[in-house]
Amino acid sequence: MSEVPNICRIHATTLFPGGMRSVVWQFLPIKGHHVSSIDVLFWRVWSHFRFYLHKPTMSLMKAKLTFWIPGHANPSGSELADQAAKEAVPPEESLVVMFLDPKVLANSRKTYNRPALKRTQQIQAQTIIIIHPGSLNLRIGRATDLNPHTILHVIARKRLYGGPIHRDPFLPMQGIKVNDMILQEMEECRLQVSHTLQSCLQSDGHRRYATPPQQIAAFNRRAHPVKLSDSGGEWIKPEENIVVGDEVLTINPNLDYNIHFPFKRGDLNIHDGPGGSLTAVLANLETIWTRVIHYQLGIPPWDLKHYRAVLVIPDIYNRQYLKELTTLLLCKIGFGGCFLLQDHVAATFGAGLGYACVIDVGDQKTSVSCVEDGISHRNTRVRMEYGGGDITQAFHWLLQKCAFPYKSCSPDNKLDAMLLRKLKENFCHVNLNICGSQEKSFIVGDECIVAPLSLFQPELLGLSGPKVLQVQKLSTGDPEDPHDDSYLRETSVTTEELKRKMYGCILVIGGGMKFTGIGTWLQNRISLQIPYMYRAEQLDIITNTKEIDQEMTAWKGAAIMSCLESAPELWIYTPEWEKNGVKLLRERAPFMW
Repeated sequence: MSEVPNICRIHATTLFPGGMRSVVWQFLPIKGHHVSSIDVLFWRVWSHFRFYLHKPTMSLMKAKLTFWIPGHANPSGSELADQAAKEAVPPEESLVVMFLDPKVLANSRKTYNRPALKRTQQIQAQTIIIIHPGSLNLRIGRATDLNPHTILHVIARKRLYGGPIHRDPFLPMQGIKVNDMILQEMEECRLQVSHTLQSCLQSDGHRRYATPPQQIAAFNRRAHPVKLSDSGGEWIKPEENIVVGDEVLTINPNLDYNIHFPFKRGDLNIHDGPGGSLTAVLANLETIWTRVIHYQLGIPPWDLKHYRAVLVIPDIYNRQYLKELTTLLLCKIGFGGCFLLQDHVAATFGAGLGYACVIDVGDQKTSVSCVEDGISHRNTRVRMEYGGGDITQAFHWLLQKCAFPYKSCSPDNKLDAMLLRKLKENFCHVNLNICGSQEKSFIVGDECIVAPLSLFQPELLGLSGPKVLQVQKLSTGDPEDPHDDSYLRETSVTTEELKRKMYGCILVIGGGMKFTGIGTWLQNRISLQIPYMYRAEQLDIITNTKEIDQEMTAWKGAAIMSCLESAPELWIYTPEWEKNGVKLLRERAPFMW
């Protein structure tokens, strides 16, 4: 069985409209590996070409490949493959070799049995950790896990004696007091939604009916609370100065602890109060992620150098934040390698879609962008500062109008906030066949359907403050990355064909829009507003794909992408990051930097 020589080198020259690009890879095989390992080189070249084919600024014109191995007379790719097949591949193993012609097409393949390759890939996947941080929850787990661990993305730090008090709310709160004008606007919007519902028909053709809120309130005022026996739930006094995750809910509110959520409205929670600086937020992230990995995944911090991380980032990003987050993963937490992936792109991988208009409704933000072939189009990215938490606030306001029996319920209380969120998840829907009053432990009417529809009437979300719409901004510049964005502007024009494709496939992800019937309502609303020229033959609204919870679609997609053949070209390792810095993100990030 022949051994691979000391070094193998592959030289790829690609001709683009803008000029020539040459890439040289050096492959250092481990002692004992066969010549069949040359297939790794083929895959790396193909991954390089396939990645640049997706770049909107480039289109591949011609490619020339040469292979060099010591001891061989410059054999061609096919000769190498044949030699590997003859000399190095045992019958029980498998090898896939791609033959690349000048047009970079995989015209032919040779396949042999090799389950050992799959075993190696599985072992590598077990050392990859997928991190998807959110404004409310953190989803984290190995790439081989069926589902991630979901933990509250929060940290409590003991306050120094006499130090300033800071407690981030568990529901989005408004900084200013709600005035009569805001309440009047909300009431007008509620009546408008109620009238729309009254004009709708049930599936059997009958018109919907609703019970007036005044009648429901009269019944609920007669409800009497039932005092339950002690359930065993007690406040705790932590032994440590730091508490993370779900345990923060059990801390006695009278204790001197500040509570921080590192993310807010889909981005880093930078503010002027205690713990609001970028350094403090990054320190909180380091503590939360390290502890969760240690206690939930069973990986101690000193072993993380043997693991790699994939960080799922927002579709609209701040370059400075990404630079700091990469430094956090590689230099502070100590991962051996990492790469960053946009959440909308990850969602299309998780759903198995080549293209889609992705709608991500989280707890505190709603974002939309068009993704095609693994690329999120910059000029289609929009983020609105409302989500599931704002719907919870609107639902509580609607319940109060119906004389909600739990009169002392306050969104400022962390347990009450979680109770309201649970009531919303259990009761709210967009099922037009459910109408009239419904008896739970109290009476509710169309409040359960009006609250979810506030996504289409943002005026109903006035309790949590004004809503800001954001788009992807141009970079303000970085001395370590002195490149200009202007060369991308000419290629960022949305084509008519792209609009037609995106109107035909809409992917809904995130936990803020998990309501029965919401897909049908969204489809009807969009169908009425699509311009005739962009109407597709079929409009698909996808909420749950392949039996994957829509909250976990992006996480699952990141796990899938980390195990692809093209993934090795994306990884950034600690030594090269310390040497080259942010330039590596421009060269390797799977999105337009």
